[in-house]
Amino acid sequence: MAVRKYMPGVEVRLWARRKSPLTFAREHKLADTCSQNLFETVGGAELVVLCTPTSTFLDLAKEFEQGLGERAIVTDVGSTKKDVHTGVGSFLEESGHVFVGSHPMAGSEKQGIEHAQANLFENAVVALTNESRADDNTLSRIAHFWRTLGASVFTTNAVAHDSLVAAISHVPHIFAALAARTAASDKRSNVDALSTLASTGFRDTTRVCSGSPELWTDILTQNAEAICPYLEQSVADQQRVLQLLREGRREELLQWLKEAKQARESIC
Repeated sequence: MAVRKYMPGVEVRLWARRKSPLTFAREHKLADTCSQNLFETVGGAELVVLCTPTSTFLDLAKEFEQGLGERAIVTDVGSTKKDVHTGVGSFLEESGHVFVGSHPMAGSEKQGIEHAQANLFENAVVALTNESRADDNTLSRIAHFWRTLGASVFTTNAVAHDSLVAAISHVPHIFAALAARTAASDKRSNVDALSTLASTGFRDTTRVCSGSPELWTDILTQNAEAICPYLEQSVADQQRVLQLLREGRREELLQWLKEAKQARESIC
């Protein structure tokens, strides 16, 4: 949809394993070609964007690799990068093709093509990772693609990327899930009353954990190495707050909350 809006005249091909998203795409004229034939969809393309769960990237690449043209760039929208480069990136590089990792910091907890938005990338940031050592011209091409769709580009390496997104995306997702689980954990709680009273604070705090559990299991598993140190630090911090509350140490609790406010404001 974004390519349709910002790059008129560019041929768009869409592949999916299931028929239902392709039917929706045809009905809404989202692509020139909507197909379940991966090899034909990719054949001759200048840019291939992998938008499936990252655990499927390598198998898909093995299916379409021989159909890639000489100038083709393969990228993705995955939330982790180390495993992606180790898997599909290395495979494509060894096969004589070019892979550059992309991670648009955009989206929502809603699932399915029916929730797609043409303006999704406007004012978003896309992280690019180049572990396969693509040349400057290739990087310029992929950066130009994302900028044309309204995004800015942030270049980093896979390990740094995974650590950064662990802090600002993956661990917060776990915290959102914990908040939801905690609210519903007391069997004495009246669920109807909770639902009636829950307002913007609870909704905003827990919104992201309504995302696909299957997708997030992949993300958290693949980035566990970067996530675990943050979680361990959080457990220690929670123990400190628990102690402050139990002992009624108001001034120290106030200082803790001030530090949290300052931390949040320094990031966004």
